[in-house]
Amino acid sequence: MSWFSPKHSPLPLAGEGNGTRHGFSLLEVILALAILTGAIAVLGELARVALDSARRARDTTYAQLLCRSKMAEITSGAYHPEAVSRVPLGTSTDPGWSDWLYSIELAPTDQDGLIVVRVTVEENLPPEKRPVRYSLTQWMIDPDYEFTQAEGETEETTQKKTSREEES
Repeated sequence: MSWFSPKHSPLPLAGEGNGTRHGFSLLEVILALAILTGAIAVLGELARVALDSARRARDTTYAQLLCRSKMAEITSGAYHPEAVSRVPLGTSTDPGWSDWLYSIELAPTDQDGLIVVRVTVEENLPPEKRPVRYSLTQWMIDPDYEFTQAEGETEETTQKKTSREEES
């Protein structure tokens, strides 16, 4: 006698026993399919939002890198600070950078010889696509400022230092 014989079946076969049927009704199947479809739609939307957030995080990090690079060019003296607006970043031979624009704003400070430099980098996209934008502000010595004397020194103290150095 086989274990799989109908006599030893844990469930009664159709038409046997107390008249109960086995399986799912059409309503149960439709309800299960509706729940599965809803779950797939929600998971698809979550995946889309996650990919969009990952893209924005990547682009923001890239914008920070480009902005810091442009600021480093200015502070090192490789690029003279001048106010510009929405200039393409990089060259035409560098296609990855052509999608980015930079702007430079200059403002005076209360301290003589210092200026505030603000570099802004943004994607060259229409506003409805929510372009990434990043700004960096830094104080620096104004390259056009001419220092005549060290700060806090008067002409008299400068002459005293000069005469002491000559005596030595």
